[in-house]
Amino acid sequence: MKPISEQLADLSARAKKAEDDAAAARHEARDKIQERVDQLEADAKTRSAQVTAAATQAKDTVEGQWADLQATMRQQNAQLKANIDAKKAEMDAKRAERKAEDAEDNATLAIAFAYDAVDYAEAAVLDAITARSDADALA
Repeated sequence: MKPISEQLADLSARAKKAEDDAAAARHEARDKIQERVDQLEADAKTRSAQVTAAATQAKDTVEGQWADLQATMRQQNAQLKANIDAKKAEMDAKRAERKAEDAEDNATLAIAFAYDAVDYAEAAVLDAITARSDADALA
């Protein structure tokens, strides 16, 4: 596609040609003027086809670029989601590990408490036996 400045220069030249042709047509025969009209219509159809082709090409280019941009964004979003999912999985694994360690620590404390309870119970039983023995001896 030509730069806008060239397009404006071409338009200016075309307008000048139209002005000159109109001035010349005032002195021409009707059949010659009709030839000019026919030629103008043919030129207009050609330009219209060229503009349509250029617009279609531009549209195709823009649509292609848009499709590429969308595909790139979808790919980047998918990668970002995968990264987030991986981080969540890593965090979930760390959280699960901490939870397991906490549960193991609680179990260890419960077992230690149970040992203390058994020791206390044994001491209480022995104390009761001693107390019974003393009571029986005094009776």
